[in-house]
Amino acid sequence: MDKVKRVKLAVLVAVPILLLLAFIFREQVMQLSRLFGPCVFNELTGLHCPGCGNTRAVKALLHLHPVISFRNNPIIILLALTGLGFYTELAFDVCGKKVSFMPKNQFFWLGLLGVLLVFYVLRNIFPVLAPIS
Repeated sequence: MDKVKRVKLAVLVAVPILLLLAFIFREQVMQLSRLFGPCVFNELTGLHCPGCGNTRAVKALLHLHPVISFRNNPIIILLALTGLGFYTELAFDVCGKKVSFMPKNQFFWLGLLGVLLVFYVLRNIFPVLAPIS
């Protein structure tokens, strides 16, 4: 087995183990969030920055509440789904099949980034889009 395939196989095994550990020790993981403190941008301006709600979104996801996670900050769910897509591609690749689930077109990713940026502006205008307190 060549080195690249061994690394891919190691990642394939390590990711579920790390996710399981994060889930099992979710309360301890969330204790680390106290190190961050409040959002400085929000404290100074009263506006929500693109990162506002990320900690609450991760906490909700670790407690298996994806809707609440998405409501706090959609980027966490989008990153999780993107990671799942690339992980699935890796699993097929290790098995010897080339499968593509994830878009490779840069315009897709730029468009998604544009939609997120518009959302982050709109959530400062419309309180219903703001992170859940």
